[in-house]
Amino acid sequence: MNVSVIGLGVEHLKRQPEESIAGVIEEAVSGGVNYFDLVWSFPNVVRGVAKGIGDRRRHVHLALHLGSCRKDGKYIRSRTPRRCEDNFHETLELLDTSYVDLINLHYVKDIKQWNIVTKPRGVLDLAVRLRDAGLGRLVAISTHDLRVVRLAAEHPEIESVMYQINMANHNLEGREEALQLCVAGGKGVVAMKPYAKGKLLQRNKTVKIVDHHTGGLRLTAKIPGGNTPVKCLSYALSQSGVSCAVTGVKNIEELRGGLAYLDAAESERDFRQELNDLFET
Repeated sequence: MNVSVIGLGVEHLKRQPEESIAGVIEEAVSGGVNYFDLVWSFPNVVRGVAKGIGDRRRHVHLALHLGSCRKDGKYIRSRTPRRCEDNFHETLELLDTSYVDLINLHYVKDIKQWNIVTKPRGVLDLAVRLRDAGLGRLVAISTHDLRVVRLAAEHPEIESVMYQINMANHNLEGREEALQLCVAGGKGVVAMKPYAKGKLLQRNKTVKIVDHHTGGLRLTAKIPGGNTPVKCLSYALSQSGVSCAVTGVKNIEELRGGLAYLDAAESERDFRQELNDLFET
């Protein structure tokens, strides 16, 4: 797939009305974004995404999370193939599309979860069946665990891996090795949380960044005053194998902060000083 270097997630749009979501998506598509990660399947989110895309469906790539389900209007994570399949078809209907581009095994937290989703007749087998039926183009996985990244890199049915990649986990042991395994295995790498859920943009403040946002490290540091969305995205996109960095935004203003990367000069993308300053503190 020819994906845009900047992707968009919907996590922080989930409480917005459909029209507001549609406005963000429409501007993202117009600004050059063609990769959308649908981690939530709430009707207001999915319908808002569909409205924002409009008649440009064939120009965008949609990643739907298999296992991110809903019950009584609330999010639940499921590993039950029947529930996952029912939710998948309901979401396709809400999107008014006959397929998604990536069927993403949702939040495979650790080795225990990997064993559950990859067992015979489990969720991975469901994803492969849906893909082979023409309802998806690729099978992907999202995880916060480098051990799972390594296993996915060597699995013949998984074609893309989504993992946290940001300045805060620059020194995470084993990260580069896992990314190189993805490269060697021909897996696409999607960087999530390039801003460490906004912590890396709290300039001149001392913040605590939890392991959930870094894939394994806890970091307390003063955020460099010169850090910007452009530099955070530049860092993530410079790492081994990364094709796309997915940002989460709450509004059009935050979206534009990320889209600025596309027209930024090399000097504006240079993150080296900020990276050094982050760990000097």
